[in-house]
Amino acid sequence: QGPKAEALVGRLADRDVTGIGYYRFAAGRVAGVGTLISRTGYTGEDGFELYVPAGETERLWTALLDAGRGDGAQPIGLGARDTLRLEMKYALYGNDIDETTNALEAGLGWVVKPGKGEFIGRDALETIRAAGVARKLVGLEMVDRAVARHGYPVLHDGRRVGVVTSGSYGPSVDRYIAMAYVETPLAAVGTGLAVEIRGQAKAARVVRTPFYPSKVKKG
Repeated sequence: QGPKAEALVGRLADRDVTGIGYYRFAAGRVAGVGTLISRTGYTGEDGFELYVPAGETERLWTALLDAGRGDGAQPIGLGARDTLRLEMKYALYGNDIDETTNALEAGLGWVVKPGKGEFIGRDALETIRAAGVARKLVGLEMVDRAVARHGYPVLHDGRRVGVVTSGSYGPSVDRYIAMAYVETPLAAVGTGLAVEIRGQAKAARVVRTPFYPSKVKKG
């Protein structure tokens, strides 16, 4: 992932990768390893996810690091990836979406295609769409210097109106940010809210998302 990912994978691949579109994939060999090359990711940066046989993983990993060392390629941990996906308002299963949420309130209605025919849950989603969602997943910027964590209550005029699902300091934007479900009437950008942190109400506001502009190559 990153601005040099396309060039790095391209140097090691036996096929052109520049024409692989966003959320598209192609088969090829990367560093001699049979690979499904997918222009997808969970960081907001352009790049690829590479699917290979389990036994070839270390070989490809080493080849990518060796070939990219001069360009600053390095492995990152889940903590770094989590801040990147939060800055993009990418939902994490178990935090921001789970078996109790639906695609419409989570802002994922674009992945649901009722016109393509029957599927489990279609009727329920159409009912929700017609009635309107009771809550929405929004981006919050902390006005007070504080970290909103998963499960913290969201308040409006002292009343609980939602819950934080993810929150952290965003290094790319130099702000404390969060995602939260709030009642639909309070989901508009600019709405002033508060997050209850250790018994204290810390000021926050609803902001546009993603928090950081996407660098994904979609053209």
